[in-house]
Amino acid sequence: MNGKNPDQTIDSPARSATEPALRDGRAPSWLNWGLAICTVPGAAIVMLFALGAVMSTAACTARTCPGLGGGGFDFGVAFYGAPVVAFVVIVLSFFTAKRRTGIVVPLLGWALLIADVAVMAVTVAP
Repeated sequence: MNGKNPDQTIDSPARSATEPALRDGRAPSWLNWGLAICTVPGAAIVMLFALGAVMSTAACTARTCPGLGGGGFDFGVAFYGAPVVAFVVIVLSFFTAKRRTGIVVPLLGWALLIADVAVMAVTVAP
């Protein structure tokens, strides 16, 4: 219904309650910030996993665990890299959260954290 013609109706596309509110093809900024902030507990989980993985090899020797290690894997980079990734993701999100491709930053951070766990699981497994 409009003011000039009371018999005319204007159809608008119906949106369901579960449909995400995308504006101009970009994710909402709360999603970007949620993913960015969640990298902090994600980094803590990665660090705990790394400590557990290394502690599980405490009793290993070259004879009891012959396949231990990945040859060239630096534990310090994997261990201390997780909080650095979380910090960089949050700092970069200040500049990219409202941009169209801003969600790439936290997603890339999560991909790095997951890759860190995968590398740790493969190289430190006894």
